Amino acid sequence: MTKQFFTVKYKQEGMRLFEVIAEEMGISKKKAQAALDAKQVLVNGRRIWMKNHLVKDDDRIEILIEDRAPTIPKKIQIIWQDNDYLIVNKPAFLLTNASDKSLEVVLQKQEKNKNICAVHRLDKETSGCVIFAKSDEAKTAMIPLFKGRDIMKIYRAITIGQFPKSWNEIRTDIKGFMSTTLVKTLDSNRHASYLELRIETGRTHQIRRHLADKRYPVLGDKKYAGTGNELSLAQSRQMLHAYRLIFPHPKTQETIRALAPLPPDFKRCLSQLKLR
Repeated sequence: MTKQFFTVKYKQEGMRLFEVIAEEMGISKKKAQAALDAKQVLVNGRRIWMKNHLVKDDDRIEILIEDRAPTIPKKIQIIWQDNDYLIVNKPAFLLTNASDKSLEVVLQKQEKNKNICAVHRLDKETSGCVIFAKSDEAKTAMIPLFKGRDIMKIYRAITIGQFPKSWNEIRTDIKGFMSTTLVKTLDSNRHASYLELRIETGRTHQIRRHLADKRYPVLGDKKYAGTGNELSLAQSRQMLHAYRLIFPHPKTQETIRALAPLPPDFKRCLSQLKLR
């Protein structure tokens, strides 16, 4: 990402942030608000996305600009499938479902099956393994596996800072529920760490929350990583990848193992940080 910045003038004090951005950048208020919604605006080094944030004289405003639009592959990679399910390698920047441009809709068109539906979801910026059912009946059969924690979910993440190799578990309360993430350090240096993580519970944003709580947030995380870290600001997305799924097939009880290869941006980030 590149950054454009300006300093709030005395006469602009008390104005709403998006109005000042529109005025200074020469863009519409709608586009200025879109930058806030995308969490691409920093005020004095802190990421701000509230529409009604009021600026002060001499505030430094930074707007992060994508160097290029994210590339969404024309064909979604299918890792494994049978008559009831398919597992795909989700690209970053695609919603899993609930949108006309979601991964679910892309798969329905690609596979010529309008019944394909997501069994679970990943965040928009997270890449990797996602299970889809080919019918409502197949989806219903899969739900107890998630409720019973019968699905092993393994992630890869690049985090800010040198994660302590002696830590192999993070266990904290998330909204009243105890949550556990198992951690294995694959590589690290004084700038960043490459981790493998297995979640034993499935709380919202569990990995991102746990790592941020321990002061080693996921690189590029706009919500939990805090602000001011140049390494993190340079990333177009959060460096989190759903690497592997292992679960018993709901019908056959056969153990299904699926692995999603790391995407190019993730591998490029590892290379830049000299991690492997």
